[in-house]
Amino acid sequence: MSESTYSFVYDELSANVAFHAIAPRELTLSILATLVPETGWEGCLVYRGPSPLGDGSICLATTGPGAEDVQLRLIEAFERSSVRVLQVFEGGPGVDSRVAIVQNGTWTQP
Repeated sequence: MSESTYSFVYDELSANVAFHAIAPRELTLSILATLVPETGWEGCLVYRGPSPLGDGSICLATTGPGAEDVQLRLIEAFERSSVRVLQVFEGGPGVDSRVAIVQNGTWTQP
């Protein structure tokens, strides 16, 4: 089980096309709703931070227990939804906004 921080950047334009301009927070929440948290993810935080690729890209990060697994599952879900993942990182930016955390076995908004 990993307790490091991981992040990835996705293309905002492809997300807007695939999801008809749903805001990044709501898009992430809807994708997280399809991922059933595993026991080892308790306390894992998903957050948004500044993108190292600049305008037109969104950076999501995971930190805490199971962060690497959550990142991989999120990347797979975004790609299945026709959202282009531009770059993947070990490590991540500072927190701009907290999106969700696993508490009592479910995704909750912090």
